[in-house]
Amino acid sequence: MPDDAGFRLDTTRATAKVRAMAQSIGRRGLLIAGGAIALVLVAIWGGNWFFVGRHMVSTENAYVRADISLISPQVQGYVRAIPVAENQSVHAGDVLVEIDPTDNQAQVAAARAALAQAQGARASEQADSAWAAAEVRRYRPLAERGLLSPARMQQIEIQARQAGGGLAAANAAVAAAQAQLQQAELDLERTTIRAPIDGVVGDRQVQLGQLVRVGAPLMSVVPLQSVYVVANFKETQIEGFRPGQPVIIRADIAHNLRLRGTVESIAPASGTEFSIIPTDTATGNFTKIVQRVPVRIRIEPGQDGLELLRPGLSANVTVDTRE
Repeated sequence: MPDDAGFRLDTTRATAKVRAMAQSIGRRGLLIAGGAIALVLVAIWGGNWFFVGRHMVSTENAYVRADISLISPQVQGYVRAIPVAENQSVHAGDVLVEIDPTDNQAQVAAARAALAQAQGARASEQADSAWAAAEVRRYRPLAERGLLSPARMQQIEIQARQAGGGLAAANAAVAAAQAQLQQAELDLERTTIRAPIDGVVGDRQVQLGQLVRVGAPLMSVVPLQSVYVVANFKETQIEGFRPGQPVIIRADIAHNLRLRGTVESIAPASGTEFSIIPTDTATGNFTKIVQRVPVRIRIEPGQDGLELLRPGLSANVTVDTRE
């Protein structure tokens, strides 16, 4: 064996030990660094939750709503024209439906004739009343001087009162005829149905030639420029809700759409209280169910993507309850 064999063996062992120590130190350093990073991340997450996250209250039970105007006729008749089409934009005052006005025009003519007749009758009663009043003025001095019998004077006064009563009845008849004429003219005007608000026509059910009756649904006008969101939060979530709190709305129609809003109002009762058949917890077996309370959220106007919203669409809502 050469003399340096032992030396080379010791050197190899020393090198292996150094390499093992370096690997051990490297693993320990990586673990320490990883632990430190994890602690920092946990601290950041905890701080974010404490200062922000715990104040954010969210729900997926939220839907876009609008105060839809339901169009119904106020008079009966056959539809003569429908100037608007389905999904057409309209402005307040635009003609939506025209009902055949022939019958209503005849009613207006009859009401005008009745008014003229009542006015003629009133003119006759006015003349009779004026003549009777003049008779009273003429004969009263004679009765006071004894030149006219009391019975005759009494008869003249009774005739004057009767003439006054006839004039009052004639005035009432004229007022009634005027009211009938106003009603007939109003019904004639109502044969033209106009849009009450700006919006888009939807759910058009009326057809040309259809006999429509009072109160029958014809179509709807949806105000897309004034939509809002109703979010149904659990009763355990609304303790810190106040009107005016900021809201983030994530509509499902677009994945990246984020809209700003504010809490406008909170419903005075849970949703079950307004249902057709409210739940009765005093009968049968009782199972406690967390109730939901509707919260109305106003969407800030002028935001990009607002035109995509339609009533009935779903959304996710997050309310910031920080003071």
